[in-house]
Amino acid sequence: MNIRKFLLLALMLPAAGTWAQGNLGSLTKEVDVKDVIVTKVEYAIFSSHDSICVNPKTGQQDTITVDEGMEIVTPEVFQAKREAKTAAIKKLVQRAQTRRASAPSVNADSDWHYEGQQERSMAQLYYYTYPSVDADGNPVRLSAMMGIPVNTVCEDIADVLTTLTTFFPWGNKIAPDSKARPSNVVIGCHVTITSNWECPTSYERYGNSSLLGFDNFSTDAGMMLFYTRYDVLRQPCCLVILPDYEGYGNTVDRPHPYLYQELTARQCVDATRYGLALYNSKVTSGDALKLEDDWKTVCVGFSQGGSVSLATHKYIETNGLTDELHFAGSVCGDGPYSPVDHLLYYMTDDGTTYDGDNKTSHKAGRVSMPIVMPLILKGMLDSNPYMRQYSIKQFLQQNFLDTGVIDFIEAKKNPSKKDQYSTVDVNKEFRKIIKTKTHNGITIHNVDSLFPYDDGENVHGSLKYMLTPACYGDFVHLTKNEGMDNTFMKDLVKALESNNLTKGWTPQKRIGFYHTTYDTVVPYVNLLTFIKNQDGLTYYFDDKTRTRSLTARVSPTHVGSKEQADVMIMDTDSKEDHVKAGKDFFLLSGITSPDYEMMKWVLEGKK
Repeated sequence: MNIRKFLLLALMLPAAGTWAQGNLGSLTKEVDVKDVIVTKVEYAIFSSHDSICVNPKTGQQDTITVDEGMEIVTPEVFQAKREAKTAAIKKLVQRAQTRRASAPSVNADSDWHYEGQQERSMAQLYYYTYPSVDADGNPVRLSAMMGIPVNTVCEDIADVLTTLTTFFPWGNKIAPDSKARPSNVVIGCHVTITSNWECPTSYERYGNSSLLGFDNFSTDAGMMLFYTRYDVLRQPCCLVILPDYEGYGNTVDRPHPYLYQELTARQCVDATRYGLALYNSKVTSGDALKLEDDWKTVCVGFSQGGSVSLATHKYIETNGLTDELHFAGSVCGDGPYSPVDHLLYYMTDDGTTYDGDNKTSHKAGRVSMPIVMPLILKGMLDSNPYMRQYSIKQFLQQNFLDTGVIDFIEAKKNPSKKDQYSTVDVNKEFRKIIKTKTHNGITIHNVDSLFPYDDGENVHGSLKYMLTPACYGDFVHLTKNEGMDNTFMKDLVKALESNNLTKGWTPQKRIGFYHTTYDTVVPYVNLLTFIKNQDGLTYYFDDKTRTRSLTARVSPTHVGSKEQADVMIMDTDSKEDHVKAGKDFFLLSGITSPDYEMMKWVLEGKK
């Protein structure tokens, strides 16, 4: 892959302005909590323990919090658990008093764990709907989830001290407040999904939460809820707002405007402003404590969520919301920031990693997650002003459409989980087609050419057999820096470029980028294009040798210290492809996880 050719081509494409799409209307100057409708309240209960480990970067011993699981329960179950735990703590204190005169038969630590100490923290979850706009600027009511920290460590201490009033009358006078004050706000931007059961407000309803199970760690929505967990060692403790995105949750019957960056960013900002209004109303009523005085807001996301995080960052800054939201910046993992370069990678890459002789399984002319192409095209056709006059059949061959790719996307509307398709489910369906050569009684021709490779995680698709000859031919022209023959393809490029987040603005707040060069679904060229187009910023590379970007012949003019940088680049923490790289981005949410490390750096601000 010739990265210089790609970057030159990007400069020759229609320039991306501040935003280059439809009129979404102006923001409401002040939001009114009366416009928020709370649909449900639940609690998340976190289980964890502290562990000593050696930091591989410093060689020093660190205490990290190891997450064991999360369970989401109703308020009634939560109250019952709290009452049972309070009673258990009282028994613990009473037994401890009884044993004072003699050696205990069971040590206090065992008692503490026995009585439920592993439930270290909880979060109150508000599911709510809020007003926003759609692609035409018309009113639409969307859904989101907000996680509010509950400090059970202090509750436990309060219970102990209150119990001690039996022995010490002043015990209840020094009991701490049992509520936690969130120190910051996280706008959690979720990954690409193709089923409604994966969206934040459906998280518990479809069984994604199980105490001491791994389901809580399998989705980014579950991982971002861990930001609400209170722990003395692991700060900050955050108020977390998780928008569903249009087309999911409350609006599942509507199409999802995939990669319409300005629209999704606007809707995430609305979710945040109305979420904060809801939280502040709880503060006013005495049901919550004020945010810390120096609170800040950070956007966090991976994959589609990485680009939504950056788009939300851009929207906040270009719409004068930095002060209102106390905005600090964004953390973005493996996101499609430059869609045209992204697609050109599929056409030309033969396994490049910029990491010595190491290669990926990607081959030129393939896409390693075939559902991505229909998602991008359908998103553009449904919502982008450049694209609405066209049909999906101008872009995708009928034989590929016969595999059910559009039906898999539309199945999110079905009420039952078993009748919806996640991206993992779509891969399973493609494998069935490879085996049977049919789908729903329709013969699928040239299956071995259409799906030439299975890497174990994803079935790879051939663009030559997925795209119509006219569409594929113009993509070939694009890779050769030649003019395109078809108006519908020229408009597609305009639509994609109108969602290019790497130019058309100058970020004012910090950005933390995580991107593995082994990602064949959302390739590294997205990050390289940002660096090239935002050369005026100061960069800090977690890898001091800058091996990968220098190998790609991309070097920013300004490289500074971690304290002085505007942008932090992490491209060394994972050698996995897209889905597994996402788990590496979030996993454990401990002191050394990339998302958490970069969020702390963003919150610190430029020195």
